[in-house]
Amino acid sequence: MIMVRNILIAAAAFALLAGGASAQNEPKGDAKAGATHFQKLGCYSCHGIWGQGTLRDGPRLNPPMPYPALLAQVRTPRYEMPPYTESQISDQAVADIYAYLASIPKAPDPKSIKLLQ
Repeated sequence: MIMVRNILIAAAAFALLAGGASAQNEPKGDAKAGATHFQKLGCYSCHGIWGQGTLRDGPRLNPPMPYPALLAQVRTPRYEMPPYTESQISDQAVADIYAYLASIPKAPDPKSIKLLQ
């Protein structure tokens, strides 16, 4: 868990250092297309269908890290994830995946689920 936390901290720092100009150049993502890419590329096999992550394979992606950090991770990943070049997955497809991850509703607070009380 510490390793995952360090990855997320590094990704957030990278996103902050990338500056505001990158936000203006981000492609607008399509959540429906992103869900298709997420399935087709097999992202779900490590990160789970809803980006919830697994203890063994892939870290949690929902809620998503900033788009520039996600793009950097896809292009030059750390640890076990294979790198994806732009010829394998376009920046637009990454933006679509980002939109898909951002569109997934947040899990309810366990305190709000009567059955668990």
